[in-house]
Amino acid sequence: MDQHDIVQHAWALTEAIEAAATAGNWTRAAELTQTRSPMLMSLHAEQSAESLAIIRRIQASIEAMMGRAQSAQMMLSTAYRKSMNQAQAAGRYQKAAWL
Repeated sequence: MDQHDIVQHAWALTEAIEAAATAGNWTRAAELTQTRSPMLMSLHAEQSAESLAIIRRIQASIEAMMGRAQSAQMMLSTAYRKSMNQAQAAGRYQKAAWL
Protein backbone atom coordinates (compact mmCIF):
# COMPACT_ATOMS: atom_id res chain seq x y z
CA MET A 1 0.00 0.00 0.00
CA ASP A 2 1.49 3.37 -0.98
CA GLN A 3 1.39 6.48 1.21
CA HIS A 4 -1.66 7.94 -0.55
CA ASP A 5 -3.61 4.69 0.01
CA ILE A 6 -2.57 4.60 3.67
CA VAL A 7 -3.80 8.17 4.19
CA GLN A 8 -7.10 7.39 2.43
CA HIS A 9 -7.61 4.24 4.51
CA ALA A 10 -6.72 6.11 7.71
CA TRP A 11 -9.32 8.75 6.82
CA ALA A 12 -11.98 6.09 6.20
CA LEU A 13 -11.18 4.61 9.60
CA THR A 14 -11.37 8.08 11.15
CA GLU A 15 -14.87 8.54 9.75
CA ALA A 16 -15.85 5.13 11.13
CA ILE A 17 -14.39 6.08 14.53
CA GLU A 18 -16.44 9.28 14.56
CA ALA A 19 -19.59 7.33 13.66
CA ALA A 20 -18.96 4.79 16.40
CA ALA A 21 -18.36 7.55 18.95
CA THR A 22 -21.53 9.35 17.86
CA ALA A 23 -23.44 6.11 18.42
CA GLY A 24 -21.82 5.78 21.85
CA ASN A 25 -20.01 2.61 20.80
CA TRP A 26 -16.67 3.42 22.40
CA THR A 27 -15.55 -0.21 22.23
CA ARG A 28 -15.81 -0.14 18.43
CA ALA A 29 -14.17 3.28 18.30
CA ALA A 30 -11.22 1.92 20.31
CA GLU A 31 -10.91 -1.14 18.03
CA LEU A 32 -10.87 1.06 14.94
CA THR A 33 -8.32 3.38 16.55
CA GLN A 34 -6.04 0.42 17.22
CA THR A 35 -6.31 -0.50 13.55
CA ARG A 36 -5.62 3.07 12.42
CA SER A 37 -2.67 3.84 14.73
CA PRO A 38 -0.05 1.69 12.93
CA MET A 39 -1.07 3.29 9.65
CA LEU A 40 -0.54 6.78 11.02
CA MET A 41 2.80 5.75 12.50
CA SER A 42 3.92 4.43 9.11
CA LEU A 43 3.39 7.72 7.28
CA HIS A 44 6.42 9.46 5.85
CA ALA A 45 7.11 13.15 6.38
CA GLU A 46 6.91 13.89 2.66
CA GLN A 47 3.28 13.90 1.56
CA SER A 48 1.26 15.47 -1.23
CA ALA A 49 -0.77 18.58 -0.45
CA GLU A 50 -3.95 16.50 -0.64
CA SER A 51 -2.61 13.94 1.81
CA LEU A 52 -1.39 16.65 4.18
CA ALA A 53 -4.88 18.17 4.21
CA ILE A 54 -6.38 14.79 5.07
CA ILE A 55 -3.76 14.20 7.77
CA ARG A 56 -4.67 17.56 9.33
CA ARG A 57 -8.33 16.55 9.30
CA ILE A 58 -7.39 13.28 11.00
CA GLN A 59 -5.41 15.19 13.63
CA ALA A 60 -8.36 17.52 14.25
CA SER A 61 -10.66 14.52 14.55
CA ILE A 62 -8.33 12.84 17.03
CA GLU A 63 -8.31 15.96 19.19
CA ALA A 64 -12.11 16.27 19.02
CA MET A 65 -12.57 12.57 19.80
CA MET A 66 -10.29 12.88 22.83
CA GLY A 67 -12.55 15.62 24.19
CA ARG A 68 -15.68 13.61 23.46
CA ALA A 69 -14.18 10.49 25.03
CA GLN A 70 -13.21 12.38 28.16
CA SER A 71 -16.73 13.82 28.49
CA ALA A 72 -18.30 10.41 27.89
CA GLN A 73 -16.01 8.80 30.46
CA MET A 74 -16.93 11.40 33.06
CA MET A 75 -20.64 11.00 32.32
CA LEU A 76 -20.46 7.21 32.43
CA SER A 77 -18.42 7.28 35.66
CA THR A 78 -21.02 9.52 37.27
CA ALA A 79 -23.83 7.21 36.13
CA TYR A 80 -21.90 4.18 37.42
CA ARG A 81 -21.36 5.77 40.84
CA LYS A 82 -25.04 6.70 41.03
CA SER A 83 -26.06 3.14 40.11
CA MET A 84 -23.70 1.67 42.69
CA ASN A 85 -25.08 4.00 45.36
CA GLN A 86 -28.62 2.96 44.45
CA ALA A 87 -27.67 -0.73 44.57
CA GLN A 88 -26.11 -0.24 48.01
CA ALA A 89 -29.22 1.62 49.20
CA ALA A 90 -31.42 -1.23 47.97
CA GLY A 91 -29.20 -3.68 49.85
CA ARG A 92 -29.50 -1.60 53.02
CA TYR A 93 -33.26 -1.56 52.61
CA GLN A 94 -33.38 -5.35 52.21
CA LYS A 95 -31.22 -5.78 55.30
CA ALA A 96 -33.37 -3.39 57.33
CA ALA A 97 -36.61 -4.97 56.09
CA TRP A 98 -35.52 -8.37 57.43
CA LEU A 99 -34.94 -7.00 60.93
